[in-house]
Amino acid sequence: MKKIFGLISAAALCGMLLCSCGGKGSAESAQDLLKTAKESGAAFEELVSVEGSDIKFTYELEESWYEDFAAEAAGNMAFADEIVFVKASSDENISKIQSALETRVKSRKDTLQSYAPAEYDKLCKSEIKTNGDYIYLIVGADAKTAQKAVEKAF
Repeated sequence: MKKIFGLISAAALCGMLLCSCGGKGSAESAQDLLKTAKESGAAFEELVSVEGSDIKFTYELEESWYEDFAAEAAGNMAFADEIVFVKASSDENISKIQSALETRVKSRKDTLQSYAPAEYDKLCKSEIKTNGDYIYLIVGADAKTAQKAVEKAF
């Protein structure tokens, strides 16, 4: 009898654990989501990976704010194209990450407004999106196509 009760309790516990893992956010990694955006059919200028200390320098993100990160930006700063996925480490950090990405977009707009109007327009059409714990930004001539592919991946 004790064994049956133990098995039933263990099964119930496993069920509760599985249910608590579902729902919020994506099972995909930030790198997988970035790959989905790039392979969506949308065209981007030549993108290079943003890694290591460049994350803090480029996006002003503190390491403690996120648990997963993937970004690529145009290798030539005269282009605005950029894809960024950040998984917040807590609900409190979501707004901090959004603010940092807003600052990044504003800075790029200020830089490109006077000498690259087409690139400035890409930034004006860009949106910072949130899905669960993920905050992301896709900037490109056909960013909507990439966004649709990413939304399906979530």
